[in-house]
Amino acid sequence: MYSKKLANNKVHSYYRRYFIIIAVIWITSLLFLSYFSYTRVAKNIKEQLGNKAMLLAKDISQRFVLKEKDFNELLRLDFNKVLQHPINKEFEKDIRSVIKDSDIKYVYLEVPLIPSQVKYTVEAGEEEIYNAKLGTPLQVIYLLDAVISDEVRLEDTNGKWYVDKDRYNVMDKKFYDIYESKKTSYHIVRDRWGNYITGYAPFYDDNGNYIGLIGVDIFIKKYNKILLEYSIWICGFILINLIIGIMATHLWFRVKSAEKYAKEKDLLSALDDLTSILNRRKFMEIFEDEWKKGIETKESLSLFLIDVDYFKEYNDNYGHLKGDELLKKIAFVLKHNVKKYGGYVARYGGDEFIVLLTNIDIKQSEKIGNNIVEALYKLKIEHKYSKISNYQTVSIGLANMIPTQKTFPQFLFSYADKALYKAKHYGRNRICVWKKQSFN
Repeated sequence: MYSKKLANNKVHSYYRRYFIIIAVIWITSLLFLSYFSYTRVAKNIKEQLGNKAMLLAKDISQRFVLKEKDFNELLRLDFNKVLQHPINKEFEKDIRSVIKDSDIKYVYLEVPLIPSQVKYTVEAGEEEIYNAKLGTPLQVIYLLDAVISDEVRLEDTNGKWYVDKDRYNVMDKKFYDIYESKKTSYHIVRDRWGNYITGYAPFYDDNGNYIGLIGVDIFIKKYNKILLEYSIWICGFILINLIIGIMATHLWFRVKSAEKYAKEKDLLSALDDLTSILNRRKFMEIFEDEWKKGIETKESLSLFLIDVDYFKEYNDNYGHLKGDELLKKIAFVLKHNVKKYGGYVARYGGDEFIVLLTNIDIKQSEKIGNNIVEALYKLKIEHKYSKISNYQTVSIGLANMIPTQKTFPQFLFSYADKALYKAKHYGRNRICVWKKQSFN
């Protein structure tokens, strides 16, 4: 009973490990696919917004005209005066008439300054605002600045005037590279005004002089919300698949466990509880199958009947526990000696064992039997109550024949039994082979 419980535990342990491995692989695959899907969606949104911002910047750059003299005038003004200047008013009006998208809040003309035009640097406490080191010059100016509505302007300033320094910014590498390329481009910006995608287009004055970049900011707050909703949808998808997968895998695990347990149970029911070799019932099933097979293949069968010499005396004097240990050792010797021949070993009775070999001739079978007798004797298992030796011995009866339609399995058993009787009669601790002429 204990061995059956142990086998059942082993079955469940095996499939539990297998289930965990499959679950980990499956969950990892789901997460990877979800991450891949999410990044693809995020990339597509980024590209769509970036292209949208670039096209708008390019359109505005081509629509709006700025004279060279106006450029120099705007450059000298305070930020708040720029916002009230007719040119900026016209620029903002034109922008608002074109742009109806509420996600676009800022459109501006950004111009790099030469060193002599720099008015401000990054001061103490402003490093995080400008994302630059202390003392970094603010080399970029917002020459024109438009917002989508007056409400947005009030929201940015809290109803107050701008500080002139708000008009300036540092020249980071991204801006410098885009400015130098003179091409439309976009990139993601994170600063004190928020997170957005900025599209850039080169801007020229009325004389064709390249003066700066038109920038269009598309705030990505709404699109972050879309990504968040998509993430929630992905999480829901993963969760549903996890539940379905776990249920399906668990069901599969239960079915496989039941199948394996049934096989283990069948195997255990075929084994002798004490020696863990085949029991008599299972051996007889195998013997009948091999007999039928032998009729078709014309292959011989060798049957060994093995009797433990003076086992009753051993049991009575050394005790039943020692007797059980002795039977286990004999079973081990039998298995070890016939293993490479693919033989079957079984416990036939209390102190009787039986071995079946297929397609082995009588001479080879006799040699195997002698090896068994010698191997057990070499173990030197003490038996002071034996009448033939100070150590435990066995007697073996061997019979060999080729099954035919005219013979029966009982014949082979009868011959092996006669050979065993002869082995006992001639002093035990030996093997005797049934030969027709010697038994007549």
